[in-house]
Amino acid sequence: MRADRDVIPARVLEAYGFELQTFERATSGLINQTWIIETKSSKRYVLQQLHAMIGPDVTRHIQAVTQRLQQQGLCSPALVQTAAGEYSVRVGEKSWRVLTYVPGDCFDILPNVEYAREAGQMLARFHTAGVDWEDLICLPVSTTHDISRYLEILQTALKNNTHHEDHAKVARFADEIFSFARTLPKGIANPPRMVHGDPKLSNVLFDPGGGAVCLVDLDTVGLMDLVWELGDAFRSWCNPYGEDTKDTTFSLEIFEQAVYGYATIGHRFISPEEIDGIVPAVLTIYTELAARFCADALLECYFGWDASQFSSCSSHNFVRAQGQMNAARDLLSKRTAAEQIVARVFSTTAT
Repeated sequence: MRADRDVIPARVLEAYGFELQTFERATSGLINQTWIIETKSSKRYVLQQLHAMIGPDVTRHIQAVTQRLQQQGLCSPALVQTAAGEYSVRVGEKSWRVLTYVPGDCFDILPNVEYAREAGQMLARFHTAGVDWEDLICLPVSTTHDISRYLEILQTALKNNTHHEDHAKVARFADEIFSFARTLPKGIANPPRMVHGDPKLSNVLFDPGGGAVCLVDLDTVGLMDLVWELGDAFRSWCNPYGEDTKDTTFSLEIFEQAVYGYATIGHRFISPEEIDGIVPAVLTIYTELAARFCADALLECYFGWDASQFSSCSSHNFVRAQGQMNAARDLLSKRTAAEQIVARVFSTTAT
């Protein structure tokens, strides 16, 4: 098979002792390039070419977390060692790794609201594995969410990229993001917990019956305030139109099912302060991600893009930014109802 040599270096396959039978590019994922491969021994694996920002420390963190998940009886893809006992292979400027393949389906949009309940329960099980874990200190403090930092990145991108052909359009929309950010509620800091770090819908694996199997893409595991994790999850799951359109909304129906799924397990460890912070966190994460997408509409260097639907990386990320802000505005108009859902669901599941 000549095609595999064009995209998958022979040295990678040799390092793992693989004889390749088939391979296909995975369609999900914005950071790492990913393939599902099948060897001539009929075993399937996930092969990834890692983004430059994924360093060796990330591998150690993934290994620690997956071992903990397995000890707790939870399913998780696991890193595969090379014949030399390493967990990645360096070829030129690129690093490659292999993970075990867990069968299932990922979605960018929920097929129905029942999937939201399943996703909520799966995320709570993941978080439960970090409760009372003696080796929790081995994980890094996550810096995934910091809206002030991303607003600064956007400001710098606007200043340094005035030559970009879409600068004027992006700058006008950026003003809307800055204005909305100034209205965001101020939360309180909670003790950090073990989190996935990127619990968007496409990182939840489902079986054919709609049951949640596990969380995938563990590059962002770490310690973080739980409200940011939940805010990121619900902003993704409760947008019924996905991230590749500006015509987005926030579904209270999906939200209620997702919160209920999480609360059935999460009520055992979540604090009242974390419960109160859920809806404000969703608003904040929407705004933060809008700023990130907006900045990359000028920088065009971080998020991947879909050339089949958009003419450029810039145009795709600009649409993504608009979609995040429209969902944020919709949630703001429904904030009271959303907070009532959270209070009612956690009150019910705790009794």
